[in-house]
Amino acid sequence: MKSLIKIVLVLGLFISVYSCQPDDSTSLQPLRPYDEVYEEDIQKIEDFLGTHYLTVDGDFNTTFTKIPDGGTQIPISDMTELQFEEVNLHDITYKVYYLKLREGTGENPTRVDSTLVGYKGNTFYKTTVDGVDNYTQTVFEENSNPIWFNLDGVVRGWAEIIPQFKIGTYSSNSDGTISFQDFGVGVMFIPSGLAYFASGSASIPSYSPLIFNFKLYNLKRMDHDRDGILSMYEYGDPLDSGRFKKDPIDTDGDGRPDYLDVDDDGDGYLTKSEIKKPIPLLFGQGTSLNYPFDPIVDDPSTPLVDETEPKGIPSASGDGSTTTRLRRHLDKTSKPPFTTY
Repeated sequence: MKSLIKIVLVLGLFISVYSCQPDDSTSLQPLRPYDEVYEEDIQKIEDFLGTHYLTVDGDFNTTFTKIPDGGTQIPISDMTELQFEEVNLHDITYKVYYLKLREGTGENPTRVDSTLVGYKGNTFYKTTVDGVDNYTQTVFEENSNPIWFNLDGVVRGWAEIIPQFKIGTYSSNSDGTISFQDFGVGVMFIPSGLAYFASGSASIPSYSPLIFNFKLYNLKRMDHDRDGILSMYEYGDPLDSGRFKKDPIDTDGDGRPDYLDVDDDGDGYLTKSEIKKPIPLLFGQGTSLNYPFDPIVDDPSTPLVDETEPKGIPSASGDGSTTTRLRRHLDKTSKPPFTTY
């Protein structure tokens, strides 16, 4: 009851405040077209890349400096480390430039993993004085101490570029700290349509392209819906090498991608139950054993699952070895109980 009273009071206060606004109060500005803003952004980014050079210190901290008239420094646009990814969004093919200063030596994260990173974010804008163009760079956020970020919860540009890098290794020090080695290091130049777009703040103006320096230290594989299948596998077809560059799978078409859906095929049975192999009661040891997602070569002499021979999720008919089989949790036509093998 107290909560309800609070809600009513707050609503009444909001109505009172709103009714006191003058008739000519300023309305929200409509969003600018994405394609129009992108044309401006990519021009700024490419101009910046063509007029600045990069210096990197021993800790992989980066500085961008304008090339003076007659300067012989190599512009960023001519560096062999410069690459780009194309991202289709808002009916636009965005080009996201990035510098791969060091790839890293470990695993690549996917866009549905959590990553441990250190980073620095810059805005930049152009001013012209006496016919001379200059770019002013401003740091809006910096985190030199590693912090965990879920890549599906940050700006789209991060989710596209971070997976192009690999994590490194780490070791524990006697003072309790951790040292990281051979981690991925890079810089990304993100158009505002893949960043904050019109959602400006005190430190980030609306429609601002951004520069991020980052260091990729470590990753965690996520299972968002806790169904026993890692999100990286539910995001796309495991047999498709380009699975992390397209929209996520939605098997039952309910608008909720499989990695966030506890019932992937919409048959009324939880996925975490459908990935288990029903077996007879064995001396009270239980009725099912859980399958990991990835199959290994099956040994017919060991029909049950154990820790030494994990098998992949079988089909509804019990096929656990054919790599192209339709896994039972994605089979819309079959419901438990399933055939055993």
